[in-house]
Amino acid sequence: MRSLVPMALLFSCALSAPGASKPIATMQLPCPAYFQTLSPDGTQLVVTCRDMSMVVLSVPEGKTLRTIPVESKAYSAAYSSDGKWLAIGYQGGSVEVTSTKGTASAQRWQGGPRRIDLLSFLPDGKTLVVGPSDEAARVWSLSETPKLVATLPFEFGGASAAAASPDGKLLVIAGGDTAVRFYDTATWQKTHENRNFLLESFALQFTPDGKQVLVGGADARITVLDAATAKQVKQLPTDGGSYIVGVSMMGDQHRAATVYLDDAGKKPPHAVVWDLASGKSSALGVAPTCCESVAGKLWMCSADDKTLTVSQHD
Repeated sequence: MRSLVPMALLFSCALSAPGASKPIATMQLPCPAYFQTLSPDGTQLVVTCRDMSMVVLSVPEGKTLRTIPVESKAYSAAYSSDGKWLAIGYQGGSVEVTSTKGTASAQRWQGGPRRIDLLSFLPDGKTLVVGPSDEAARVWSLSETPKLVATLPFEFGGASAAAASPDGKLLVIAGGDTAVRFYDTATWQKTHENRNFLLESFALQFTPDGKQVLVGGADARITVLDAATAKQVKQLPTDGGSYIVGVSMMGDQHRAATVYLDDAGKKPPHAVVWDLASGKSSALGVAPTCCESVAGKLWMCSADDKTLTVSQHD
């Protein structure tokens, strides 16, 4: 892990080219914060404080819905794709899933033997991939009593990124052993893998048609894999002195966005939009602390020590 903050909580966003923006909300931050996790329906925001406590806020009101104190040792968080569920992973290996609408009781169970570095919902919102530190990933069915349905091993290390295909039939997962593996979610049998990566991958994203997977990580470039074979289709140029923590499509099959962090940790994050066909890029003049596609529009956060601004970008 190369960041001072949990890799599982770093940016995974759908960015758009620079254009008009309008403010959605301006809120007072409850604490000095590294970054935020915005729900896909745009109604909630998890603020990860620099002391590693967490605060859940409503958007746009900024009302505090829940505070998870630093003593609880929350380490990771993820929303389901419909925004109805929030999963939180803890230092001791427990996982909690709560309804964001307050319509169901919270579930909490031991999701793994160690700190939970990664959480990722499948599109159905009923299946959760849990990545304990330096351990095999676990797949849990979120029934009345969470049920372990699969264990996804690595040769060493733990899960560093995961993504499901739009139809939920494939899961791709990357780990500390640098391999990228594909699983059939009906059987949880491995279908393919790619072992050509020399460094860890921290970001995975399917294209909207489910035919390709974008991979980014410590090698500071996007690699495009064929989802049916796991073979490399192309690689885009590297961005020297940085590494990728977020890769996402922009609502079409041709443009992708990446969020980079500085290797030395001295520069702010920067975002680049790539044309996958031509390999050309354009920089975005922002340092996002959160980003999410909400109702087909890009919402982005920018924050200082006291104020958080959420804006919609066309």
